[in-house]
Amino acid sequence: MKKYNAIYWLFLSHTLLTLPAYAGIQHCDFPDNLTNIRIILQINSMHNSTTAETSYLRSLTFTETHIQDMNMTTGKTNQGTYQYVKLAKGIGLISVILTQGPEQAIYKDLFVCKTSLEGKFIFSQRKGTIKPDLRQDIGSYVIQSPFPEE
Repeated sequence: MKKYNAIYWLFLSHTLLTLPAYAGIQHCDFPDNLTNIRIILQINSMHNSTTAETSYLRSLTFTETHIQDMNMTTGKTNQGTYQYVKLAKGIGLISVILTQGPEQAIYKDLFVCKTSLEGKFIFSQRKGTIKPDLRQDIGSYVIQSPFPEE
């Protein structure tokens, strides 16, 4: 676990040193909070998987303290809690704990904006039901704010 944390923070440090210029050049910002926001993720998977559970399209919907994570391929939804930190102008980090049946998924998403409604993200999972459960993915996101009523 310590090796994972060291690698994660090394990667995060490098990302934070190089990506603020990307965000600053675009003159964009990430929201101050995520309440009533839906973020659609398009994942460019870096791991080899043949299951639809590792969806390439996901929807994250936020309340003040809870998150709904929906696989847009299968329609499967997981609920959980999250913490959000705006690290700098244009950069946000969410830490998520989802309930997936009897197990939990624990991951972080690092968001860097390109415009006020879109940008890139890095998904870093350290525990989950889909193996390998220690993995990272990258992709693009679009913010829907406020999210449409179901």
